[in-house]
Amino acid sequence: MTLQISIKPIHSVVGAEVRGVDLSQPLSADGFAQIRQALDKHQMLLLRDQNLDQESLLAFARHFGEPEIFPDPNTTTGKVPQVLRLTNLNADNQPTGPGPHMARLSLAENWHSDSSYRAVPSYITFLHAIEIPTQGGDTHFTSMHASYDALPPELRERVEPLSAIHSWEYQRALTPGRPPMTDAERASTPPIAHRLVQRHPSTGRKLLFLSASARNVDGLPEPDSRNLLNELLSVATAPERVYTHKWRLKDLVMWDNRATLHRAGGFDYQSLTERRLLHRVVIGGDKAAYEQAKAQH
Repeated sequence: MTLQISIKPIHSVVGAEVRGVDLSQPLSADGFAQIRQALDKHQMLLLRDQNLDQESLLAFARHFGEPEIFPDPNTTTGKVPQVLRLTNLNADNQPTGPGPHMARLSLAENWHSDSSYRAVPSYITFLHAIEIPTQGGDTHFTSMHASYDALPPELRERVEPLSAIHSWEYQRALTPGRPPMTDAERASTPPIAHRLVQRHPSTGRKLLFLSASARNVDGLPEPDSRNLLNELLSVATAPERVYTHKWRLKDLVMWDNRATLHRAGGFDYQSLTERRLLHRVVIGGDKAAYEQAKAQH
């Protein structure tokens, strides 16, 4: 019997709510196929009231690819290495104040696509709300398909052949308080060029690829390079193209990093009074699919 999943758009260009699914229970291959198809169409999905422990969250994520393992043991939950702890809680489960860990979290306030500084950017990010503050802590999303479509024709023609140089070192420096990168870190994540206009590996639909890691446009002098990136970001983050997600307890949100930008906003991670904890799993990008999409450009 074919599983009928209800998909309801929550914004005009990005995001849809998936209803009638309990991910703590077995879900058929057809069910996963419908969710994947909905993700390709809407780029970001919301599933409310999901009672998931770390293993259940990871099991669901694995249906979409191989989860990344985070190298910093201080960011994991200590139970499942593929689950990242996004929180202002310390090892004693209490809110903590300023420090390098909080500076890392503050990076998320910039519009970005996860791991855009890698040769093959991340595919899907999952966030599951375990503890949420009474106010604030919203997450903002925008569609990079809609952003490309919104470019004026002359600007679209200009950026079509261009690439941006993405740098993890540049992105880290956007937020003060983090220690300098080590030589080993620089060697493991060298700057990489990504086309500003790409085709989605699954749908073939064109998109604009931007992120906070975009240091400069290859071949353009400063300030022309920065002005162009700022202009493109302004188009992408125009209010009519931004969906703001206001978290509820047990929300599961998943998004396609190849087709969206997101940013955190409205929550002071240095706060000593409000608790916030989300579990995060990221599916790594498919190198073959990414290379094929570039070849089809």
